[in-house]
Amino acid sequence: MATDSRELRFYSSSPSTVDAPDDHNNFLFDMISRTLNPSQFTSKKNKAVGNYLVTHTRTISTTTTTSHASSSLSDSNFEPQQRPTGDGSSSVCIDLTPEESNLFDLLRSVTEETEIQSTLRVAGGWVRDKLLATPEFSRTQRNGHSNNDSSNHVQRLTSKFKGTPGQQPSMGRKGTKILSGSTKNGGARVNGLSDFVNQPVDIDIALDDMLGREFADHLNEFLSDRGRETISVGVVLKNPEKSKHLETATMKVGSFWIDFVNLRAEEYTNNSRIPDLMRIGTAEEDAYRRDLTINSLFYNINTGRVEDLTGRGFEDLKLGVVSTPLPPLTTLLDDPLRVLRSIRFAARLRFTMDAALREAALDTRVREALEQKVSRERVGGEVDLMLRSPDPVGAMRLLINLNLIGAVFPICRLVPEKSQRMEIFHRGLMLLSTTHDYLCDCKLDPPVWCEYAHSSLTAPYGVVEQTLTENDEARRLLWYASFLKPVRDRSLSVGKLNGGESGRSKGKKGRQSVIYSTLVDELKRPTRDADAVEKIMKAADDFTQLIECGCDFSATAVLLSEVSVQYNAVNGDGEETAPNGTEQSVVCSMNGEIIDSDTEEDPVWQHAMEFRLLCSKTLGQIGPLWRAALILSLSEKLSSLDDLDYAIEGDVVAESREEFRLGFIERYDAFAASMMQLGLIGSWAQKPTICGVEMKTILTNIPKGAFFREVMDAQVDWMTTHPCGSKEALIQHLKDTFTSYV
Repeated sequence: MATDSRELRFYSSSPSTVDAPDDHNNFLFDMISRTLNPSQFTSKKNKAVGNYLVTHTRTISTTTTTSHASSSLSDSNFEPQQRPTGDGSSSVCIDLTPEESNLFDLLRSVTEETEIQSTLRVAGGWVRDKLLATPEFSRTQRNGHSNNDSSNHVQRLTSKFKGTPGQQPSMGRKGTKILSGSTKNGGARVNGLSDFVNQPVDIDIALDDMLGREFADHLNEFLSDRGRETISVGVVLKNPEKSKHLETATMKVGSFWIDFVNLRAEEYTNNSRIPDLMRIGTAEEDAYRRDLTINSLFYNINTGRVEDLTGRGFEDLKLGVVSTPLPPLTTLLDDPLRVLRSIRFAARLRFTMDAALREAALDTRVREALEQKVSRERVGGEVDLMLRSPDPVGAMRLLINLNLIGAVFPICRLVPEKSQRMEIFHRGLMLLSTTHDYLCDCKLDPPVWCEYAHSSLTAPYGVVEQTLTENDEARRLLWYASFLKPVRDRSLSVGKLNGGESGRSKGKKGRQSVIYSTLVDELKRPTRDADAVEKIMKAADDFTQLIECGCDFSATAVLLSEVSVQYNAVNGDGEETAPNGTEQSVVCSMNGEIIDSDTEEDPVWQHAMEFRLLCSKTLGQIGPLWRAALILSLSEKLSSLDDLDYAIEGDVVAESREEFRLGFIERYDAFAASMMQLGLIGSWAQKPTICGVEMKTILTNIPKGAFFREVMDAQVDWMTTHPCGSKEALIQHLKDTFTSYV
């Protein structure tokens, strides 16, 4: 199997090496033995936690040099650089915004004035994301370079066709492709198509000795005593059947939504991922019950310090490692959804999965538990978040390499043979990787049809577009379409072999395609997502067919002859103005001269309008997702270069592939630019000049049903080939075409 930069990043045997001198190891062993004595844990499982930690630390103390990513299943090779104090707190500082400082000052005042003994701790992702926004934990600091470093300039995604790897610039510590970008709203940023974090506005505050509703009441009492407006409290009641074992109180304080929760301890049964027993626990118990070490950090509001009670959260965050507080196999079998969460966080933060965690994820019991204990809604939700992450390619690669892809995307009915299923998923991964890489290239060096200024100025009919690099939703749908395109292709081929059934299932759901079934039935995604993904796939095939039939030559002729359909801008008074001072809203030109589309008979113009009509059919079906479909079509061409066979090797092969690659890109660039020059972008929103009611007064004998639809379609076709045409000319055309209806 071919290996690219993301393969190296997620499966590097030793992404970083940490020196672990004996005195530091002895300190760590003494600290954990002293502060986390197994006798302090009450339940049988939690006693195992303490024993595991002591054993884990003894193993560390016997090692002088260790690599975090090359550990065994026991997770016994980790040596944190940050030395927590006895209570797990550290000198690590978090930069609070003025709003956050005011919020925490208010909460501290409540505890002081009401003499509450509770320790307030911010838990979960807020702490992680705030730390990642600091220089000490930022990705830039970990990689040892700045975003402005010119040596980190990213090559185009298809750089695998460009010479030898040694001649390529650095792609970062873990080999992943990154793009430079600015920080938004003061939050941390992972360089790429997607930002993974802005300043968090949802904050979970954990209490150690009272229910969230009680503290919310104290807060409102504090506000009322000082003449300030109280805040409504929402309470999520305890409901064990839906895994809500402890109630949660929710309040909106300023611009923040606050969830007051309890520190928790959990115990699981063998046949469910829902805890069998949950109670208010200690901060240590709550930290160790969490899925990942990077999610187990607390910000102690009382002391203003960050607490790393597992002793590993800080270092994992610095090294960019996803690992579990407890033995990973135990963690994953208790709640198999955590294996998907670990993949998702690796993709979201662009971290490396710990070797022991990867080995546990490969255990067949984890895959079986994922299929049996986790609802499809939760699986689909995690997959969707993976594809929203900055590294969807890495997430899908992990699913494949950890043998979890079949449990997530079950296509056994379509492809019974496992080896054939894996071949389809690998093809999907290659297509997704190519698509993602090309889109990264477009962000760095955008062609004319991907530039925001052009797409917003040339779109008629009031359609304001976003490019894919700016449109998170369209990009997410494109990732689905790219990865699942080989599945659709296989279903179509199976359908042809079975007499045209197109791979659709039989019975009650016989009209559902395999893509619809996978997304809606298996992953529980909305039907609108499935419809959009299928539209992208079909439009990509249509674009491919148009270009293979020679429409790229037509596009070149349009550009060389300067055939243009220009929609007028709007002046300051809100009135449309044409360049020649007329009242028309559309201007047609060729070779710099304005022409009348009603009477123009130049063969070049006529051919351009036929080309315009062909493209409009596909654009009418795909609408604003046309860029996603066109890039998917191009990416299929680029990924097919890996299938080319050559009788020669070496530099000549690389040059030949590069020529093919540039040739494909140039053809698609010309095709897209010509559609924009012909004013087609936004044409899907065009309204017919003659409405249905008026049409009946013009063609008085027109029958209803399909015949009426035929007439309305003919009107749209004429409007497309005569963009500057008059209403009178349109009426005459319809009368000449449908003489029997006059």
